[in-house]
Amino acid sequence: MTKNSTKFGARLRELREEKGVSMIELARAIGVSDAAVCKWENGLAEPKLSYVLRLAEYFDCTVDYISGNDGEYTATAKPVKIAVTDGKTGKRIKPPHLSAVLTPDEHQIIGTYSALTPDMQKLFKETLRTWQSVKATNKKSDT
Repeated sequence: MTKNSTKFGARLRELREEKGVSMIELARAIGVSDAAVCKWENGLAEPKLSYVLRLAEYFDCTVDYISGNDGEYTATAKPVKIAVTDGKTGKRIKPPHLSAVLTPDEHQIIGTYSALTPDMQKLFKETLRTWQSVKATNKKSDT
């Protein structure tokens, strides 16, 4: 095996142990056998790119980092696709710039919001509107 597969295996083991998951748990999470994870960690095999991408997503790190390179653990911004809907009809619209670059915190907020129940999403929106209203009122009183 190559030197890169050894670096990859060591980094994979490090990430797995830091997260406190077994080879079996990791294998189930990304859709492979535990034998495959074992081979990857021991440098006996290299995963397909699709699995490297799944691993990077699972560990919330860059592909460069999980590959064993000296890159940063996380990217400073992640590109995400944003679906835009018409407020009146609810139909999806395609503005000219559908992609946006978000910070990891913004990406996490969107993911958390998406996982909420519809009632919790409504409460969240109402809370944001209240905060915006208070902020606007405070700005007016400062001037």
